[in-house]
Amino acid sequence: MRSRRRTALLGLALTATMTAGGLAYGAAPLPAAAGEDAVTAAPRDAVRTATVTLVTGDKVTVATRAGRTLAVDVTPFRGSAAGLRTYTVGTDVYVIPREVEPLIHNGRVDKRLFNVTQLVAQGFDDAHRASTPLIVRYDSTTAATPGGARLTRELPGVRGAAVTADKSRGDTFWEAVDDDSARAGTPGARLSGGIQRLWLDGKVKALLEKSVPQIGAPEAWAAGYDGTGVKVAVLDTGVDATHPDLADRIVESRSFVPGETARDGHGHGTHVASTILGSGAGSGGKYRGVAPGAKLLVGKVLDDGGSGSESGIIEGMEWAAHSGAKVVSMSLGGGEGADGTDPMALAVNELTAKTGVLFTIAAGNSGPGARTVGTPGAAAAALTVGAVDAADAVASFSSRGPRGDGGLKPEITAPGVRIVAARAAGTTMGTPVGDLYTTASGTSMATPHVAGAAAILAQRHPDWSPARLKSGLISTARTTADTSVYAQGAGRVDVARAVRQPVSASGTVDFGLRGWDDRATVEKSIAYVNDGDAPVTLALSLDEAGEALPAGTLALGADSVTVPAHGTAEVAVTLDSAGVTTGSHGAHVTARATDGTTAVTAIGFGRDVERFDVTLKVLDRDGRPTRGIAAVTDTTLDKAVVPETYPVGEDGTVVVRLPRGEHSFVAEIFHYSPDWSLLGEYTYAVQPGTLIDSDRTFTFDGSRASRVSMSTPRPSETNRLRVGIASRPSSLALVHDREMWLGGETAVYSVPSATADPALFESRVGWSLGAPALSARLAGPGGRALDVSYFQGWTGSARFDGSRTLRVARPGEDVRGKLALVKRDPDTTTYAQVDAAADAGALAVLVFNDTPGGWLAGNWSSKETRIPAMTVSGAEGARLLALSGARITFSGTAVSPYAYELVEYRAGAVPADQRYRVRAGELATVESRFHGATAGAEAGYSRLMHSPMQPVANFAFGRMTLQRTLTEYVTAGVRTYEAMKIGPVWSAGGSWQITAPTTLAPGQQVRRDWNKAVVRTALPDGLDFAAVRDGGVGGIGAAGLLDSSTGQWAVMRDGADKELTTVYRDGVLLGTAPSASVAFPVVPERAEYRVVADVQRDDPSWSTSTKVRTDWRFHSAQGEGRTLLPVLSVDYRLGTDLANSARTGSRTTVGLGVRHPKGLAGPAVTGVKLWASYDDGATWRQVRLDDRLNGSVANPATAGFVSLRVTATDADGNSVDQTVTRAYQVRR
Repeated sequence: MRSRRRTALLGLALTATMTAGGLAYGAAPLPAAAGEDAVTAAPRDAVRTATVTLVTGDKVTVATRAGRTLAVDVTPFRGSAAGLRTYTVGTDVYVIPREVEPLIHNGRVDKRLFNVTQLVAQGFDDAHRASTPLIVRYDSTTAATPGGARLTRELPGVRGAAVTADKSRGDTFWEAVDDDSARAGTPGARLSGGIQRLWLDGKVKALLEKSVPQIGAPEAWAAGYDGTGVKVAVLDTGVDATHPDLADRIVESRSFVPGETARDGHGHGTHVASTILGSGAGSGGKYRGVAPGAKLLVGKVLDDGGSGSESGIIEGMEWAAHSGAKVVSMSLGGGEGADGTDPMALAVNELTAKTGVLFTIAAGNSGPGARTVGTPGAAAAALTVGAVDAADAVASFSSRGPRGDGGLKPEITAPGVRIVAARAAGTTMGTPVGDLYTTASGTSMATPHVAGAAAILAQRHPDWSPARLKSGLISTARTTADTSVYAQGAGRVDVARAVRQPVSASGTVDFGLRGWDDRATVEKSIAYVNDGDAPVTLALSLDEAGEALPAGTLALGADSVTVPAHGTAEVAVTLDSAGVTTGSHGAHVTARATDGTTAVTAIGFGRDVERFDVTLKVLDRDGRPTRGIAAVTDTTLDKAVVPETYPVGEDGTVVVRLPRGEHSFVAEIFHYSPDWSLLGEYTYAVQPGTLIDSDRTFTFDGSRASRVSMSTPRPSETNRLRVGIASRPSSLALVHDREMWLGGETAVYSVPSATADPALFESRVGWSLGAPALSARLAGPGGRALDVSYFQGWTGSARFDGSRTLRVARPGEDVRGKLALVKRDPDTTTYAQVDAAADAGALAVLVFNDTPGGWLAGNWSSKETRIPAMTVSGAEGARLLALSGARITFSGTAVSPYAYELVEYRAGAVPADQRYRVRAGELATVESRFHGATAGAEAGYSRLMHSPMQPVANFAFGRMTLQRTLTEYVTAGVRTYEAMKIGPVWSAGGSWQITAPTTLAPGQQVRRDWNKAVVRTALPDGLDFAAVRDGGVGGIGAAGLLDSSTGQWAVMRDGADKELTTVYRDGVLLGTAPSASVAFPVVPERAEYRVVADVQRDDPSWSTSTKVRTDWRFHSAQGEGRTLLPVLSVDYRLGTDLANSARTGSRTTVGLGVRHPKGLAGPAVTGVKLWASYDDGATWRQVRLDDRLNGSVANPATAGFVSLRVTATDADGNSVDQTVTRAYQVRR
């Protein structure tokens, strides 16, 4: 997992695999059945959507299928459309407004706030949360809560607070924290309102019989040290206070999880707590904890599902640190590769310094790879714990160091494999060992061993500081030979040695990551402390920890040292940087006395990769230095990363320090409208896949740019335009994809690039074009054309449909029934100026600039302007002011009857000439008909075009109205699929449908019906393995509401659809699931299965197919491997109009088709029957079917609805019985 800080239970070692590249449309693997009676919602093969509102107010709808992101649809808040871009990074998709990029680069804003796939995965989408949880760090100790946000927790430990930003007031919050320096591209961009940093308050999840003796606890007990008098706080899922091992141990409990007590409903916290200080009463002392004399503070920071917020964890840390705890145990964390600068790590450091508490924290379970230590274990002050098995070998799952910045972590290990400890009542975590105990593995299990050891050592030395306790445990650990310090630190904790011997030492000496050119000799010291009454002489040796270091790289200042009684002695350790090779290295310094006293110090050091200064110069189209953005992608990395973005200042230059290897560069120049709401001009230049092996200078010269354009056979203008750059490392299937989303008002220019390997680089431009929306000219003989533009934006302006001539009313003249000519007022919004003109009776408004130049205005509200609203340049406005009684004729097309959906991509380079022209014969033609109950109802339509290297496409919904037709001209030979939503394009979410992908041929003609009756529950036609059994699990991947067209999948409308499926086997109920797509247990022998799916949509805009019940019965027995299930689907052909309606008193032909899943030939369908109802199913009339399964339904004489019921059976007795309430409408 990447640095997203949503972590797996650190008590369970899991392995994850990541795939990338093309989309998979086959059925997802069936889940394993949880038990004989398990019925679950299966991975749905129909597309699901979730909408998330970003902190900037922009809304992003993420479409997924079988757990994979297909595409995103962005509904920008006003102003954000001016340069909103997407990045595809492995399996994650980021949507980042251009103005935010400098803030992310400067470390002011957490990029996780724009990882839309992970925001949805963590449950932060709009269906689950009305606000976004945030952590803010203030410049000073006090600051006001930003507007649009609500304070939820004070976090003085990080000089901040947890707040929630109201999604419905996204404009208020972002305007309160954003200052215009970011929007202007200032390199030093910062936040306002006294806010220093802004993070996502992400979710965090929770990560003994032989193990306790393994670390020497019984010997410490025998010496009289069992943690008595020491309080240990466990921050976890709570504890089971009724467990006999924890009776009388708990002194205080508090929950930091809203709505839950400190009771452990998960099991993780109880297991951890009993490992630290459990009495073993439930096992006759067999499973006693490390420090059974200690007392317990219980802080519940993770809910009963094992999940909690970062701010809740920080609040729990502050409570524990101020409640008398000497040791705090935290078996949680995440965000591998952490560098210790996140909120949780900062809280550890600050609370340690202020309160004197020692935090013992799990390293994580993301091993065995390097740089996998998570947070808060990456905190410098934390004692970070890895896991070993019973033989002291580091567990494969245990996270390894170094930290993200090269620092030495973890510092110590402890037993963490198959640890038996207390089981919370009613929980199933781990592998139960009777009712009272359970077995689990992970660094979660190792950490409490160290916490218990710390409690014992704190009892032995009550005056020791947390740093001294930490060094005392590390330096007395037992080192495992030939094992890196970045896997084990100093070794496995040995509490007996820590308590017994009077000598300890510096636990670690970290030289850090040396620069490539650093050849200096660096000296640090190891401090040896003797608490005994007699001096101790120690012989020193240097062990290279399994590495072969060049001679002289590390040297000790002495071979031995004598430490005086109750005194300290230091020994120098010197690093000759010249001998350090690239990467992280380590060693152990071991000090031994003749009586067996041993102290170990872990040494860490490394060398950074070779880096070079790369100067990026950006020139505008006049060849002058200009501000801009430079994005750099390291394409040699073995994992996907978000490109680093650098703001370019007014001098047009930025210098970046880059590692040796291949890098791709993109420079961008922006020219905005006066109110910053629209991007008038965008220029981009690319330097693909370039080896950086010396200092380099790259000049991105906008004077070499040419206009990107598209010429079409029919008159057209650009509505939306997408510029994409894709690159990938030669060794990986991962694609680094960057796409800029632009409105049609933006003029785009490109600079030709150098040539790269065609297999590793691609540039593309995509267009959505339609009929010209507006033209205008002065009325009368010789009237000249005027350059006018509608207000832009999602809602934009009300539009002319046809021709209209209006008399011009100049400022001060009566505007009633006329065109109001209005000068732009920078002290108010143009929307307000338009509203005022409409209130005064104007039929349209023309706003001219307050300066001579041209301009564009944006309307990003939730509704279009009440009257047509247009803009002209200041110079044109002045000319119109000089005319008395002028009339202007407008010709407009409100909704284009045709569209061009085109993409041009080039492998290996950005071409010099991007003036494209397409001919009719090169394109495919798609005739789409949009059905719906209400003529003119708002809808959206989008076609996604996938170039060969593009992993995820952006939806760009164009405005459509129902009961219309659209002719599309589409680029041939490119993978494409279509999407339609019911509802305005400026509102996120809605009811979606999406097609299967296809590649069209030149000259091919396709007809597509959308939302056409009958909408019903069915298996999508042509879907592989839509109904299948595999092993002991069966699955049906039905779409809850699917229209009558083939090749389309429906998408549930969140909040409006209800699905419930009930499954029986041989008449016995197996269970239910809230989905039309289910998995259920199957038996090897032949059995009859009955699956009943009930789907209901409750939405005022939806009048047909309000309820659908589908009752499937089929027989199945185990076959060889995957076996298809004989589930029947009913297809309908209705002779209804675009309103999905028929006339009263007429007859409607209903054609039926019955099919098995794709790939299952037969058995033959032997019986099909049809009934109709005019009273929502209260009574039914059978309809006779001919040999082709066509029936004629007599429609009633009064307006209403017709419901349909169909039954069908095949030769093997498999059947379907489907009832569609209000299948179609009857109108006068």
